[in-house]
Amino acid sequence: MDGRCGCGHEVPGELQLFGCFDCGTTCCRACAIHLESATYCRACAGSLLDTAAVHAAEPFELH
Repeated sequence: MDGRCGCGHEVPGELQLFGCFDCGTTCCRACAIHLESATYCRACAGSLLDTAAVHAAEPFELH
């Protein structure tokens, strides 16, 4: 089953979609913003960080 991300991209069913912790908008890997242990859409992340420009980055782990 294919899905559509909140940014408008078609996402194949085998790829993971995320949901915004705040508003529930569906986010693909390209537009999901990971803050602390939660995932947000760009609009909610921008609101939390009090900025208009928020860019997704690859998550990382500390070893």
